[in-house]
Amino acid sequence: MKFNRVSLFDRYLFRQVVLTFVGMLIAITAVIVCVVALQELDVVTNQGAALATFALLTILNLPQMLSVVAPIALFLALLMTLNRLSAESEIVVMNASGGSPISLLRPVMAGALVVSLLVAVLGHLVAPPAQKAWRFMISDVRADLLATVVREGAFSSIQDGLTFHMRAREPGGVLTDIMIADTRDFPQEVIYFAQRGTIVRGEQGAFLSVEDGVIQNRSESNSGRVNTAYLYFDSYSIDLSFADRSSDPGYFKPSEQSTAYLLNPDPDDPILLSQRGRFVTELHNRMALPIYPLAFAMIIALALGTPHSGRAGRAKRVLAAIAGGVILLGSQFGASGLISAAPVMWPLLYIIPILVLIVGWLILSQRVDFKELVFDRFRRSKKRTTLPQAAE
Repeated sequence: MKFNRVSLFDRYLFRQVVLTFVGMLIAITAVIVCVVALQELDVVTNQGAALATFALLTILNLPQMLSVVAPIALFLALLMTLNRLSAESEIVVMNASGGSPISLLRPVMAGALVVSLLVAVLGHLVAPPAQKAWRFMISDVRADLLATVVREGAFSSIQDGLTFHMRAREPGGVLTDIMIADTRDFPQEVIYFAQRGTIVRGEQGAFLSVEDGVIQNRSESNSGRVNTAYLYFDSYSIDLSFADRSSDPGYFKPSEQSTAYLLNPDPDDPILLSQRGRFVTELHNRMALPIYPLAFAMIIALALGTPHSGRAGRAKRVLAAIAGGVILLGSQFGASGLISAAPVMWPLLYIIPILVLIVGWLILSQRVDFKELVFDRFRRSKKRTTLPQAAE
């Protein structure tokens, strides 16, 4: 009879967590989509793309968004669900009927496992091809823009920080006297000059193939000194997606590559050669990110999964849960930034959530007395430091 009662509670709590998570995910994603849509609105207004193209570009960005937003949505869903159970004394009733924090942990972790699987599928299977398709589409839109829309002799903005100019269009689609100014990373500036160029479409997207020109690279050092370098070329290909300055034609950003490629990349890949940390960070982010929903769930279970009474006590536990979630999220972002600079630090992405899971399990299973471990020892150390002062 007890097993049936616990099983019914498991199903009830699991259902509440999943439904709240779906609502949170939809709400947060809708807000982010609106922000991204406003940023991409220049595709319609400045580049003459159809609304259907604009909508498809937004949809292609969704998998990448969802893989990042899903753990946060789960954290908020668990926070709301367990706080409501606590406010309605359901956790107290469960504990009085013989339940334990581990009993509460089962449905919570089951919901977190569903989110972990969702994050893994999005990160490994859905997001990379969607990002690659986005790059192909945006390059096609800009190719159409240069081929038909941009006026001869005018300076046209094809993206914020990207200015294009050509003198004329000649028969056969040849563009003459081309200038492209890239100031997206000001004060670093890259300016392309070419005598002529043609738009080339292929399996890797649309490119502007230019001839007889020079690339002017202007940068400013920390001391304020301006350095200018010139690269003369007979022929050069410019990726019209302008997604990554270090990507040569035929190569993609790490976020656009499959996990299999990240595990065994082309040794001549220009991003791998110049920024190896980006490859390592992307690979281990995909591998480690599915563990973080479980760690978020453990933090919520530690803070709100045990019975307590009083609004003040519940408020403190909610604040503790929020603080723990913020620290975990900040640690994840900090570890990712550290790995970009020092790739050998990649184990940090796994150690942080696994450590949360181990410590949480020890505390909830009462194998470790957290109160004795932290608070009582703190009081004893405080007494030892105050007694000599009293004696004086």
